[in-house]
Amino acid sequence: MAQRFDAIIIGTGQAGPALAARLAGAGMKLAVIERGRFGGTCVNTGCIPTKALIASAYAAQLARRAAEYGVTIGGPVAVDMRQVKARKDEISGRSSQGVEQWMRGLDNVTSIRGMPASSTRAACGSTGSCWRPTRSSLTLAAGR
Repeated sequence: MAQRFDAIIIGTGQAGPALAARLAGAGMKLAVIERGRFGGTCVNTGCIPTKALIASAYAAQLARRAAEYGVTIGGPVAVDMRQVKARKDEISGRSSQGVEQWMRGLDNVTSIRGMPASSTRAACGSTGSCWRPTRSSLTLAAGR
């Protein structure tokens, strides 16, 4: 199915969503294509998950030093890495879902989860359906 867009943005990392919001706000019709999880490296594997892990490590270290603050803990401090990872995954997942909901909620924006296939000039989604978008401009906001 061919669709005409004023612009196509590939990637939903730091630059993609902000650019999509500005262009959509200016009345342009956009396609935003994301091959994986919305939010890019920072949200899914970089900044946000790292900070969640650091926060857990900080909490454990602070608990180990509780006596210095006049706080008594009834036993040794232990870290459950499964719970730490689950917390990190939940935080990143919420952020990724927030970016996706934002993109899907913008007027004039068609969000496509899939991979641009350069050989066919189509974007194929995870459901197997493909689009043949045409555009006036293309922005690669693909991150790493």
